[in-house]
Amino acid sequence: MNALSTCKDFLKIVQTKIGLVFAVFVPLLFTIIWMTGYNGATQRIDQLKVGIVNEDQAAGQQIADAIGKQAPYQIVPYATLTEAQQQMDAGALMMVISIPENFTEQAAVQGNSKLVYYINQGNSDIAKSIMESSAAQISAVVGKQAFAAVQQEVVTTEVVKTHDISNFAISMLPMVLGFVTYIGVMTMNIQLNLSSMMLKRSRSKWEIFWGRQILLLGVSIIGSLIVTGAAMLFADTAASFWQMWGFHILVYIACIAVTQMGFALFGNAAPLFNVALIPFQLMTAGNIIPSAMLTSFYRHIGSFLPAPNAIQGYLRLIYSGAPVTTFVIHLLLIAMITWGITVLRTALTRPAPSPLNQPAASH
Repeated sequence: MNALSTCKDFLKIVQTKIGLVFAVFVPLLFTIIWMTGYNGATQRIDQLKVGIVNEDQAAGQQIADAIGKQAPYQIVPYATLTEAQQQMDAGALMMVISIPENFTEQAAVQGNSKLVYYINQGNSDIAKSIMESSAAQISAVVGKQAFAAVQQEVVTTEVVKTHDISNFAISMLPMVLGFVTYIGVMTMNIQLNLSSMMLKRSRSKWEIFWGRQILLLGVSIIGSLIVTGAAMLFADTAASFWQMWGFHILVYIACIAVTQMGFALFGNAAPLFNVALIPFQLMTAGNIIPSAMLTSFYRHIGSFLPAPNAIQGYLRLIYSGAPVTTFVIHLLLIAMITWGITVLRTALTRPAPSPLNQPAASH
């Protein structure tokens, strides 16, 4: 009976109720979001973009047209291979197909010619797999359509993997630096919220707020320095240490601002809000499956969340060194807007009466 009575006492505590909600809410949320977001994803490969570069002038246009009609992707023509590869490094293209100079002449004279496929290893794992497996199929279709009279395999395939990194551990680095940072600061803000509640007995709300911001800024600078330094011991990245560290400071700040806003708005229920953002961020990060293949409702959500911008930025910094301006802007906007909401909510919150100012109890 004592155990049953204790169980009832547990249920009277708010933190117990929140913990019980977590046990059901988190797996239920992941199930609903991922099942609806990933539903039919492999049937939406027509949303992926592939660049094509025709260096065979007028003779190669027939080949380019044949690829455009047969490939299940959105084909985007480019004038030069350099331009197309820059767009691929920036994440706009999943693959670049090059029709080399004298392609049709070699096929006619030598009975053999080659299409070259460039695949950026910094792209989504699913996208890389799809592109690589479809390269030989595209070449076979082009050979049958353009050189049907020749009784042999005319068009061969060459796949060039750009920015290839052989160490699997490095491929996990964007997720570690981009997403695990969010988990770390979310956990930190849970503890800081408890500390803030304790300090209310002796400090004003603005003293607590600004003291907390100084502490969080220090964590953003020093924490990112330690983590980036440790990561650079194991990874040979395309970007410099200073670029990696500077970006990680911004990732820390954006993650802190978002999770801190949760506590300003929802109080003790904030962990539910912060955890609820996790499945959205994992799904829209784009390192496993391109966001273009998600259901339409989820495709652009990642632009408004810190971890997807961080992961996409790190994919470029680590693999190709391509500009991350877009992700820097997104992270700055996320940080400023969510921090501004926290300031506003703090200003609107009535300070708790100080024990020193409360009237003495009558006897």
